[in-house]
Amino acid sequence: MKLNFLNKFFSSIKQKDKTENEDVTEIKDVAENLEDNGFTQEELLEYDKHVHLYYTYMINSLILYTYNVDQLDEMAPILIDPLAELYEELDYAFIPVLFNTIFRNKLIDESFKEDLLNFKKKVDDIPVEIWDWDFLDHHETWKNIRLEAEMLLNKLNIETRIYNTDYTTILFKK
Repeated sequence: MKLNFLNKFFSSIKQKDKTENEDVTEIKDVAENLEDNGFTQEELLEYDKHVHLYYTYMINSLILYTYNVDQLDEMAPILIDPLAELYEELDYAFIPVLFNTIFRNKLIDESFKEDLLNFKKKVDDIPVEIWDWDFLDHHETWKNIRLEAEMLLNKLNIETRIYNTDYTTILFKK
């Protein structure tokens, strides 16, 4: 879609038979159909179709951060490498267009946006050397992250701490 936008924009400049006013009008029309994040209304509607998936990623990622080592280890059949998934699930949930789609569709109230972004920053700031099974239950940083995830889920009125597998394909060994 992005290339289509650029082609549309540059083709309007290249066309000699249009008047300058027609070119300006076309550019304004394209600009009016863009959100601040650079997506057209049509593109955003496509994302909206999958908003429940993005919401599930967000909630699941927070739920994973409430888990201790034993609980994460039990997730191995679902997540394959729970420690890697711990970060990757959160990272995916915070892809800007996916994150904003959740709020635009009001699955999470806008008032929680800053809290969620602060949580993401705290996770991003976890030193690499403590991203290890040996630290998850005992290191103060991890204890604080678990507490913060728990508080966020409570604020969002999420009662369960069960990882939602509705959008997950689970492969069992034969």
